[in-house]
Amino acid sequence: MRRFFWGLGSLCILITLVYIFSPKPDLITFTSYSKAFVDRNDKLLRITLAEDQRYRLYTPLSSVADNLKQATVLYEDKDYYQHIGIDATAILRAFWATYITQQRRIGASTITMQVARLRWQIPSNTITGKIEQLIRALQLARHYSKQEVLEAYLNLAPYGRNIEGIGAASLIYFNKQPADLSLPEALTLAVIPQNPNKRTPTTVSGFKHASSARINLFNKWLELYPNAISQQKYMSLPLQVRAPEQLPFLAPHFITYLDNQLSRWEHGIIKTSLNSDKQKQLEHILSSYIASKSNIGIANASALLLNYKTMQIESMVGSADFHNTAISGQVNGVLAKRSPGSTLKPFVYGLAIDEGLIHPMTLLKDAPKRFGGFSPENYDKQFLGPILAGNALIESRNVPAVDLQAKLTKTSFYAFLKSAGITKLKQQSFYGLALALGGGEVSMLELVKLYALLANQGALKSPSGFFNNTILASEDEKKLLSPEASYLILNILKDNPPPTEFGLHVFDPEKNDVAWKTGTSWAFRDAWSIGISGDYIIAVWVGNFDGSGNDAFVGRTAAGPLLFSALNALIPQQAWSVEKDTFTENLNVKKVEMCKNTGDLPGKHCLNKQKSWFIPGVSPIKISTIYRAIPILKSTGERACEFDLSTTEMKVYEFWPSDFLHIFQQAGISLKTPPAYAANCSLDQTSSSGQSPVIRSPQSNLEYVLQHDNPLSNQIPFTATVDPDAKTLYWFINDRFIAKSNADKPFFWQAEVGEFTIRAVDDSGRASSGRFKVVNIIR
Repeated sequence: MRRFFWGLGSLCILITLVYIFSPKPDLITFTSYSKAFVDRNDKLLRITLAEDQRYRLYTPLSSVADNLKQATVLYEDKDYYQHIGIDATAILRAFWATYITQQRRIGASTITMQVARLRWQIPSNTITGKIEQLIRALQLARHYSKQEVLEAYLNLAPYGRNIEGIGAASLIYFNKQPADLSLPEALTLAVIPQNPNKRTPTTVSGFKHASSARINLFNKWLELYPNAISQQKYMSLPLQVRAPEQLPFLAPHFITYLDNQLSRWEHGIIKTSLNSDKQKQLEHILSSYIASKSNIGIANASALLLNYKTMQIESMVGSADFHNTAISGQVNGVLAKRSPGSTLKPFVYGLAIDEGLIHPMTLLKDAPKRFGGFSPENYDKQFLGPILAGNALIESRNVPAVDLQAKLTKTSFYAFLKSAGITKLKQQSFYGLALALGGGEVSMLELVKLYALLANQGALKSPSGFFNNTILASEDEKKLLSPEASYLILNILKDNPPPTEFGLHVFDPEKNDVAWKTGTSWAFRDAWSIGISGDYIIAVWVGNFDGSGNDAFVGRTAAGPLLFSALNALIPQQAWSVEKDTFTENLNVKKVEMCKNTGDLPGKHCLNKQKSWFIPGVSPIKISTIYRAIPILKSTGERACEFDLSTTEMKVYEFWPSDFLHIFQQAGISLKTPPAYAANCSLDQTSSSGQSPVIRSPQSNLEYVLQHDNPLSNQIPFTATVDPDAKTLYWFINDRFIAKSNADKPFFWQAEVGEFTIRAVDDSGRASSGRFKVVNIIR
């Protein structure tokens, strides 16, 4: 007996020392927690597992219903607020009954001791385990308040199966936050931790045992709170209990996308920007569309809905079927890098507008052209000839887009994409001029971010999937396009006609505008469509995750109808107009009458006019000189040397530069060109104030390199654009005449090393000049 008391005394001294000198332990961050993702209206989307494969959702004590806190203390440790973490009387009684008289095992664990056991995983069926529990309980009591210890207990206690903590238990079993539990629900949860295996409420036997324990607890509850007798009628009613297998698994790609952005320390209730109703609609639209197009090999699609005003993602569908392994359904197509086809062209045009290269009605050339070793073709293998810039963008012509990209000088298209946050781009030299045609790779999320830039007056903003955007630091807002260029591009895209394929209903023109664009990647691997309407941007992609092609994967016919089906279902019809609803008073744009056929301000002889936007001081605007009145001999129909009232009459003809004239002829377009001068006209009489030659090759200030291994390639073509009345060009190098050529034919000059001034003179004496250099590199 003396040895027993010596041991007891030593234990007391040890406990005292631990109590005084023990460090403050961590009660919360020592373990991992689940995340409960809810939509913008607090509907549960998914609860993730903690790192140890348990549902454990951290919940502060202030978010727990009072009835649950009181019931837990009443059932587990009724003297909790009176003792110092251990109940000495209960311990002695339990020790005497268990080890001295050996009558029966009596528990003496307090809530603090249970927290110690759960925190340090202490075995409670041995004497040493019990002693460690006592010591740790005193350590906790030394450093934490009663409220803090109770909070730890409610977050660590087992509630059956792999559910720990009141937050997860309340949400899983009753689909409620712990603050919203009714008394029957609170009492049910309070009795589970004492015997979680036996009282798990998701089985018949478990619910029976939990109900029995709950009745006993309710009787104790009535002793303390007699007025709760009014709740007795609810105690016999069946409870709706949900098992973990019945938990929602909604918007899986979206939740995984968000979960990957959060650290292990970010847990609890995560409120997302998702609109569950729109998500369900969009999923149904995709699955229905895929089912209807399976006969032409369309088996997969992705879609994204973004509110560009809030920059919140409201719907994300990563694949047609998350659970379909045949299409790799768990891959998130919204994040996958794919060729965007022509969907990037609006930004080439936007940069060109900002650099003063074009306005929406600038006349561009859709004709065969080589850019070094690159000769772009169109999807339809045809060329339309001269085409207005707006039409070239809508009809997605390739040569005009590449030509504009090549002419950008202030900001390269590659630099623009880098500034916009497009990731994983290779070196600029890898792409050359193919970027405008989808030569690089972007994700749907990146593409939507770019289109939001158009909707937000050129300001780059980051999309977010969180309802509170401050959860993640947002990048500084950058202006990558002017508000004016963004406005003009939207006005062009709104005139893109909606698809009529597949019999799908399209927008009524009296309703919302849709500024939209399509894209088709090389080898028909990806079909894209993206549109801005109202406050939203919707992007859709149709293709295969394995990159296999299909002739059906064409943006307008495969993705366009899917886009408009989604727009009709998801965007409120509010007569939204690009021209009115995106216009602000600070925009430096004007709408004026333009000559429809030439894209310039109309001269007095232009009859076909239409209104269009331009940016004063930026857009390359001039009065059209294509339509001119000239004297014609009444007798022969020839062009007169000069006007004579008795023998001539004034008629209007089209004076197109030679390059455009050639393209019109290639396209088979008939023009009213001026007739030849009468034979008796002298050179002085036929000279006019028309356009001087514009030297196209050699390019001014360009350096050419001699290639010794291929002498034939050392010939430089001399070409120039001339006025329609010019038939011959005279070429001079350093004021030395070297050749005469037809105005519409190139002259090939055998290059030699040196710096040269080139001069071209037409047969009316109009001239222009430039400089170039030829160097010799010896390898």
